[in-house]
Amino acid sequence: MVCPACSQIKEYADIAKGKNISKKYQVALKRWTRDKTVHSQFETMVHIVATYKSREFNKAYLSEYSKIYLLTDSEKEAKARLYEDLASDYTEFLFYAYIPEKNSNDFSQADSIWKIFLSDGKGHRIYPIEVRKIKKITPVTLKFFPYVNPHYGMLYSLKFYPSLLSLETRRLKLVFASVLGKVELTWDEAVADKTANPS
Repeated sequence: MVCPACSQIKEYADIAKGKNISKKYQVALKRWTRDKTVHSQFETMVHIVATYKSREFNKAYLSEYSKIYLLTDSEKEAKARLYEDLASDYTEFLFYAYIPEKNSNDFSQADSIWKIFLSDGKGHRIYPIEVRKIKKITPVTLKFFPYVNPHYGMLYSLKFYPSLLSLETRRLKLVFASVLGKVELTWDEAVADKTANPS
């Protein structure tokens, strides 16, 4: 079976073109987004697209959001402080998952068939403190994350404690494992960004 969602999940920047999304945000989205499809005998088992909400990405998101919604300087500063506080508290990813067998798209369930962890390249595994299904997909979500297709898959927020990550590595690997297959998504220089000055 061919993945119907995969045919609609085109290159992220290409989807955003012509939809009032700036080139700067498109570049940031593409830089911090990874995707992988697992096949078995030409059938799609799982397709995952994930965006690492790094400080650089959050800065680009805020800039784009502020432009679209005409935020004042004080409103923008308030949101910037909020994003900075959240980035200090959590390392967060947004991920969209398409699985033909919908019952297996259960990442947020306590008895999920999926095991999720983050590897910092030093042999350390960090397990999420929260896997939350985002039930309400708004026009804002679809605008900023055009790979999301609520008719086929589901969107989740994934959070880790940043203090557990080694600052000596420049690579993060996000792993999803189950009987359906294994998905590994890698971000180089991710931890370096985590410690960068966001201003």
